[in-house]
Amino acid sequence: MSTRDPQVAALRAALTGDKRIRGWQIQRVRRAGFQTYLVRTEPESERRTEGVTTEATVFVENGDKLGRAGVTLFAGDGAAVADKVEAAVFMAGLGGDQPWSLPAASPVPAVATFDPALSGDRARATARELAAAWRTEAVAHAGVRPSSMELFCGEDTVSLENSAGFAGEWRGTRVSLLTLLLADGEKPSERYSWEERRRVSDLDVRRIVARAAEEARDLTRAVVPPSGQYPVVIDAAEIAALLNPIQVHSSGDSLYQKSSRFELGKPLPIEAKGGEPFSLATNAALPYGLQSYAFDGTGIGGRRVEIVKDGVFTNAWVGKQQADYLKVAATGAFSNWELPAGKTPLADLTGGDGPVLYVRNFSWLTPDQARGNFGSEVRVGYLYEKGARKPIKGGTVSGNVFAALGTAKWSKETVFLGEYSGPAAVRLEGLTVAGG
Repeated sequence: MSTRDPQVAALRAALTGDKRIRGWQIQRVRRAGFQTYLVRTEPESERRTEGVTTEATVFVENGDKLGRAGVTLFAGDGAAVADKVEAAVFMAGLGGDQPWSLPAASPVPAVATFDPALSGDRARATARELAAAWRTEAVAHAGVRPSSMELFCGEDTVSLENSAGFAGEWRGTRVSLLTLLLADGEKPSERYSWEERRRVSDLDVRRIVARAAEEARDLTRAVVPPSGQYPVVIDAAEIAALLNPIQVHSSGDSLYQKSSRFELGKPLPIEAKGGEPFSLATNAALPYGLQSYAFDGTGIGGRRVEIVKDGVFTNAWVGKQQADYLKVAATGAFSNWELPAGKTPLADLTGGDGPVLYVRNFSWLTPDQARGNFGSEVRVGYLYEKGARKPIKGGTVSGNVFAALGTAKWSKETVFLGEYSGPAAVRLEGLTVAGG
C-alpha cells in the first residue's frame, strides 16, 4: 500500500504510534467505472464514477479478550484520523473474542480477475458497445418491448496491510447488466434480469435479453402449478441459494461453535438415496469468478478448497480467526461455487409422462440454515407433462435440502454464472408443490 496516499500515511502513523493497540489492519479500495442508463432504447444518462474508501480495524486487549472495532475514512477525512482512531480504540475496549493473530507476510497468488476492456478510458467504449448490442436485441422479440437498462463497467484496486507484516494489492473488474422488459397479453407482465461478470466476453448480452424476453412473453399466459409431490428441476441460477446450508455447516465457524451437522471424513447427513454423488468446492482462484480474490479480507490467499467429495465432508472453509481457534490452516473466505458436471442430459431431467416442474427463478429461496427446510414461491417456471411445456408462475415448492440431495440428478451440461460454475440444472424427487 503506497505511502504516497497522505490519508493512509496519517492513519498508519496514528495506529503504529498508539501503544494501546495490539494489532491493526488497513484496507484501501479504489473504485472507478462508467455507468449507462437507457429508458426504453434511448440514452438517459452516462457518467463516470470514482471513489476511494479506506477502512482500518484496530485490536485492543481487554483482559483475556481481544476487542475489535473499525473506522472508515472517505475523501476529505484526513483531519479526522486521530479522532476516528480514538473512537475505534474506545469501542474495541468494550468487548472482545478469544485472541487470534493476523496473517504474516506471504506471497500474493496471481488470480485472474482483471479485464482491460473494463478499465480506464476503455470502459466508456466497452459500455457503448454493450448498450448497442442490448438495444438491438431488446427490440428483436415479438410481443415484448424494452422498459429500461442499467449497465455498470468498472474496476477495483484493493490494497491491504497489517501490523503482522502482510501487504498486498490486487485489481479486479466487473460488468453488471440490469434488463427490464415488458410484455402485453392476457396478463401483462414484466421480467427483469440482473447479470454480473468480471470479463466482458463472459457476458452474453444476446442470450440474456433473449431469455428475459421469452420469460416475459410466457408470463402473460402463466398459470399456477398443480399441487402434489412430483419431481422439480431447479435452474443453475438458484442452486447456490439452495445449497446455502451446506456452506453454513461446512464453515470453520460452525465447527468451532459446535453447531455444524457435519463431521470431517464422514458422509453428509443426506436423508435419501438413489441420486448422483454430490461434490462441491469453493474456488477463490476460479478465473474471472465474481467472488475470486488474490487475498480475502484478512490477507489469506485465494485458493480452491474441496468441501465435499462424493457425499463425504472432506474440508472446512476456515477464516484466519477460526483457524487459530481450531488450530488448523486458514483457507480464506467462502468464494465461488464449483460443482462437477452430472451424468444426466438436461433434456432428460424434464422427461417422463408425469408432471415435472422446472423452476428458473424463485421469489426468494432461503432454506433454514440449521435443518435445511425450505419453501419458496415460483417466480418463473415451466411444467413439463406428456411432451407439453406450460409456463408457470405462483405456487410454492417446499422440501428439505438434505433429503432432496439424496435424490439429485445433475445435468451433464454446465454453465458459468459468475460466482457459480457447475451443472445447468438439478432434478430433485419428492418435493411438495402447492399450487392450484
